[in-house]
Amino acid sequence: MKRSTITIEEIAAKANVSIATVSRIINHKDSVKQETRQRVLAVMEELNFLPKSASPLCDANSNVILMCVPEFDNPFNSLVINGVQKSAHDHGFDVLLLQAKAFYTDSSDYMNILKNNSIAGIIILSSVPHPTLIEELSFRCPVVMCSEYCEEYNVPFVSIDDVAAAKTAVNYLISSGCKKIGMINCSPKHKYARHREQGYREALEEAGITVNESWIAHISSINYSLALSNAMHILSLPDHPDAFFTASDVFAVSVMNGARKLGLSVPEDVSVVGFDNIELSTMTEPQITTIEQPSYQLGFQACELLVEKIDKPFLEDKQIILGTELIVRGSTLLKK
Repeated sequence: MKRSTITIEEIAAKANVSIATVSRIINHKDSVKQETRQRVLAVMEELNFLPKSASPLCDANSNVILMCVPEFDNPFNSLVINGVQKSAHDHGFDVLLLQAKAFYTDSSDYMNILKNNSIAGIIILSSVPHPTLIEELSFRCPVVMCSEYCEEYNVPFVSIDDVAAAKTAVNYLISSGCKKIGMINCSPKHKYARHREQGYREALEEAGITVNESWIAHISSINYSLALSNAMHILSLPDHPDAFFTASDVFAVSVMNGARKLGLSVPEDVSVVGFDNIELSTMTEPQITTIEQPSYQLGFQACELLVEKIDKPFLEDKQIILGTELIVRGSTLLKK
């Protein structure tokens, strides 16, 4: 059997590992278990495999960047997209948007797109179902994650410290005199949702306040109607919260409107803190106290990282954490 007829995909399949694992072994990375390494090396020897770089599926000469967005109806995403487009335009790139939702869950879904389109690199704003997807994509193509990132795999990203931001929000509610704090969160499949809930729980526990699980709701997406139903359910409980920390300004509006429907006043009866500081947060009465994250800059910096990675593929991967700020408005009140 000639060495040139064997591909890295065949090695991975026969050894029952990902192509990214084979890549790490070929490139002498230390993040592979010894047992796995020996199994792959044995397959390589058996097939008389001569290691070589995997054929890239991205085109370094292309002027198109693929951006994967979970959903277009979340106002936060549009601000990130604006940042990506500005950076891309500055560097002579165009941006092709892909609504990922739950349709693109396997590396083969992306491989087909890359094979049939001339793409220079990928920015992923959506969450990923498993680290293998990112491993295999980044092995074939320059990839940068934005806002979301894969905690199990070292990939370039630009994000915020969601845990710290959430703790800032909840600590502010506690310092305002709130003791019964609920949370309207998104699905824990998202990194930001897991981290914001972690910050929420840590703030309460550090203040000696028991977390009431019946006051926490997980919404499948940034959906006003679903959040409204959940907020009204929690506020209708005999023992209901006197404040809410929400993972989105859209959710904050849901809580405020749900409270009003039940005859409760904001912030006198229920204080509300949102997240993102999108334009919607200033369009309500009262305006929403919220965590401002630099949405535009998240997108802009993610694209800057990707362009750098396209130009210098062997440059060390970078992870950038941008700052956040608590913006205090009328939806919260210092309780006596």
